[in-house]
Amino acid sequence: MKIKTLLLSLSLLIIACGVKAPKEPKEKILVNIAGLSTISVNEFLRRAEYVPRPDYCRSNTYLHKKIILNSLIAEKILALEAGKDSPLLSKIEFQHFIKGHKEQAMRRYMHHIEATDKVILETTEIKNAYKFAGREYHIVYFTLDDSSTANKAQRELATDPKRFQDIYFQIAGNTSAPQRKVKWKNNEHIKLHHALFSHDLIKGQVLQPIKVDENNYVFIKILAWTDDMVITEKQRQERLDDVREKLTQIKAGAIWDKRVAQIMRGKRMDFNDDVFYILTELLYDIYFPSAEKKRNNAINQLWQQEDEQAQKVIHDIPDDALLQQPFLSVDGNVWTVKDFRTKLMSHPLVFRNQHVGSKEFPQQFRLAVADLVRDYYVTQKAYEAGYDNVNIIKRNVNMWRDTFLAFNEKHRYLESVGETRSFAQNYHKILKETLNPYINELQKKYYKKIKLDFDAFEDIVLTSIDLFVKYNQQPFKSVVPLFPVITDDHLIEYVDKMKD
Repeated sequence: MKIKTLLLSLSLLIIACGVKAPKEPKEKILVNIAGLSTISVNEFLRRAEYVPRPDYCRSNTYLHKKIILNSLIAEKILALEAGKDSPLLSKIEFQHFIKGHKEQAMRRYMHHIEATDKVILETTEIKNAYKFAGREYHIVYFTLDDSSTANKAQRELATDPKRFQDIYFQIAGNTSAPQRKVKWKNNEHIKLHHALFSHDLIKGQVLQPIKVDENNYVFIKILAWTDDMVITEKQRQERLDDVREKLTQIKAGAIWDKRVAQIMRGKRMDFNDDVFYILTELLYDIYFPSAEKKRNNAINQLWQQEDEQAQKVIHDIPDDALLQQPFLSVDGNVWTVKDFRTKLMSHPLVFRNQHVGSKEFPQQFRLAVADLVRDYYVTQKAYEAGYDNVNIIKRNVNMWRDTFLAFNEKHRYLESVGETRSFAQNYHKILKETLNPYINELQKKYYKKIKLDFDAFEDIVLTSIDLFVKYNQQPFKSVVPLFPVITDDHLIEYVDKMKD
């Protein structure tokens, strides 16, 4: 038995040694809190700049930088005080919320390593793209969702391009097709971008229909265009940087699409139609409520206001026989409604269109579920590659977990001392009278156990402009949590210098 166990252990060791550890970016640690928690320079910058800061630390003065530092350290200390036994950590919704943030970060990192890092730009394509990088097209357009109608429209336009508006009228019954302006730097579908900005176009030209996905064809007519010329060397360099960034994004997107297609090859998704339509009836008002319902049914979530719909779905799908019904099957596996609801906890649905009518909802719901299924299988590959063990993925998980542990701990303390005032309306007074003294006591507890890289801190330069950076077309939109409103104290005598 011992020999078998030894052989098994050796086999597992050989397998483990054969798995190549994923590439990790280097991190500069700014703060080390008693060897229990850390803050990197990048985390400090993102927390300070990707969301609006409170009025008491909004500038780039050294005093405001110290308040920001104190706030982020206080958040970590409060999370440590909450401890591993915090009731929040036992909540299943919170566990899935943190899991969702981790897996989204894993997929984004996988995209970076397996797509963006593989992009090679040629000088000729940079020069060609540069010629069109200042262009802005004024276009009229319409979309069709079936190939037969698209083919008929294409034949008619090939015969007489001037019939663009007439064909739109025949299809939609409206007198004028929608118009918009499109710049080179806009985040358009890769095929639309290529059609508009890869070669010269003339006023009045009708483009070949662009198939942007399986059942979506876009027809475009050029009404006019302008070109924003660069004059100074600085402008020229900025445009070159924009071109390289945009081309990298486009080429990485193409590489990633192939990688995802490889992952999904052979996988078929089939819906249980009866259950699908029950859910569409149930979910439409949740995901696309009327303006009046938005006002009257505002949901105050403990974590992530953006996740309101997913949380509402979790609680509003009745806990009865419907949950046990098969919702879909994919790759030979059946997902019940309960399985689907569970997955929504860590992957809220992402709708490709932000404004969806009741008639369009079944198709858009189907696409959103398909994207969730796609991400599920991509995530499995990310786990297999070990991306969950990458340093910045772990930091992302710790950041989100610590934010809400600290948030809970802050409000637990305020309740324990009988603080009943509205925090949002009275935070200045509550900070001065209640939280600052409490945080000062905690700073004494950790006195000189908190190490700061003073040189790195001195080098940090912040903007005074309010930003709210969000991800596009991701389950969780916020890049970082809201700034922690915990202390407005600027004194940092409790920290010690980090040794080299």
